[in-house]
Amino acid sequence: MDDGNKMKPIHPNRYKVEHEGRPHRVKRGGLGFFHWENFDFLNPTVEFLVKAAGLFPRGYRNATNIQLEQVRLELPRLPRAFDGFRLLWISDLHIERYDHLPRKILDIVGPLQYDLCVFGGDSCFGHQFSDKACLLTERIAVELVKKSPVLGILGNHDFYPIAQMLDSVGVRMLLNENVALERGGQKLWFAGVEDCHYFCADDLNEAMQGIPGSDCKILLSHSPEIYEQAAGEDFDVCLSGHTHGGQICLPGGVSLISSASVPRPLRKGLWRHKNMLGYTCRGAAASGAAVRFNCRPEITIFTLSRAK
Repeated sequence: MDDGNKMKPIHPNRYKVEHEGRPHRVKRGGLGFFHWENFDFLNPTVEFLVKAAGLFPRGYRNATNIQLEQVRLELPRLPRAFDGFRLLWISDLHIERYDHLPRKILDIVGPLQYDLCVFGGDSCFGHQFSDKACLLTERIAVELVKKSPVLGILGNHDFYPIAQMLDSVGVRMLLNENVALERGGQKLWFAGVEDCHYFCADDLNEAMQGIPGSDCKILLSHSPEIYEQAAGEDFDVCLSGHTHGGQICLPGGVSLISSASVPRPLRKGLWRHKNMLGYTCRGAAASGAAVRFNCRPEITIFTLSRAK
């Protein structure tokens, strides 16, 4: 897929944060400043306690024990030409702590049949740019663009050089913009927004420019925190990641901590808000602490169908 557009320059909000070198701090939602990620000592403390309990090897293995989820999305406005369209979602790699992750992902994806792939954001493990994360992500992207068109968005652990690398290998980055796929004279629209969680660089109005109001449109947003605005703009689907499904959960998958200011049902899996469907992926690895418990990572295949 090559629509002839060059990748957008870095958003001013992202540029300011990436270059001013201040500590990573989030202030949003009802908790304001009191978010887990704002307290730098918490993640190392969790890793220390897990290691002290002898559970780190198990938790580390869990972090890349990827489950392939297959999800059907029934959309009343889906063009008939796209009935059965299959979309592969990969996000939240946080890859520099997991040297084996590129091979693992490519082994899972290799046999799959799909029409489009989306990189849902977050290549780096921490909140600093990592050359290693860029290199390992590139290994995956180079192979994926051989198999299908690939769209990409940026997350709160990403940096603009990641976008430049992905663009250079053939990934169509959507930085508050959209692209249409066409089949048999019919169009399916994909709008991608910049990170809305930390960099606050999202602009949904800009991302929607040129999309006819009555057409079927899918929003790609790293975090589901844009759900209210997206539903108000009549999106058919919002696809997200970011939350890791809780990452370290109670038995039964009950999450204790959420990195997103959203209602609990939006933290993972399939959900609906007003007339909009949504799905929040648990992500392909782990960040903060390099472990998972009671919450497997995932790669997701979505099959689109016309609602009966």
